[in-house]
Amino acid sequence: MSKKLYNYKNYNPFFEQLSEENQQHLLLHGEKVTVPKNKILFYEGETVKYIYLITKGHVQMSKMTMDDKKFVIHIKRENDIVGEFSLFNDMRASMTAEAKTPATLIRFDKDILEGLFIQNGEIATAFIKLFARNTQATQAKFSDLLLYGKTGAFYSILIRFAHSYGVEHPEGIKIDMKLTNQELAYFIGSTRETVNRMFNELKKDGVTEIENGYIVIKKIEELKKHLHCEKCPLEICTLS
Repeated sequence: MSKKLYNYKNYNPFFEQLSEENQQHLLLHGEKVTVPKNKILFYEGETVKYIYLITKGHVQMSKMTMDDKKFVIHIKRENDIVGEFSLFNDMRASMTAEAKTPATLIRFDKDILEGLFIQNGEIATAFIKLFARNTQATQAKFSDLLLYGKTGAFYSILIRFAHSYGVEHPEGIKIDMKLTNQELAYFIGSTRETVNRMFNELKKDGVTEIENGYIVIKKIEELKKHLHCEKCPLEICTLS
């Protein structure tokens, strides 16, 4: 059986930070919903009414660039929260939330959730920590793009996938999620052709390979060296 890499354990999803008592207390204020793949929870620019806790599946967070290109920023997974940026303010959604897979969610009315924070300090503190971490993680992603260009952003995304979905492999790290070049292009605001070219260069240098449709990173340290990864806290180097 494949074993998750140790890096994965450094990420502690929001829900797991709560005591069992407060987990149950929070769930009492929500409503279970199931959504199909590609279902939009809210669009960028909309007023957000609900906050979501993922219990199964993945939710993708994306923005549209000035030239109408899709730019994926996060993939939220089990026990992550979606839409927390709208709490205690009247800001419209800064990203579009879309179910990347069929998903099971707990939906919370924003006003009810805000009232719960006043009553329960542990839940409120966990949300504050979540918001701070997500802000730092988003800044780190944009920093990689601005400082190191498309190539650096591509390396950064491969590293983040390895930390989030990497499993041990005889040749290195296998990303346990099938990804097309077009999907990867969305993460760096580029084109499928550009990603294909960068992949070919990495394969030529023996850094990556494709095995049965899955990406295998054979020399992840080569990618990290390009980005000076020793400066980045591991807990924010994920896709969540």
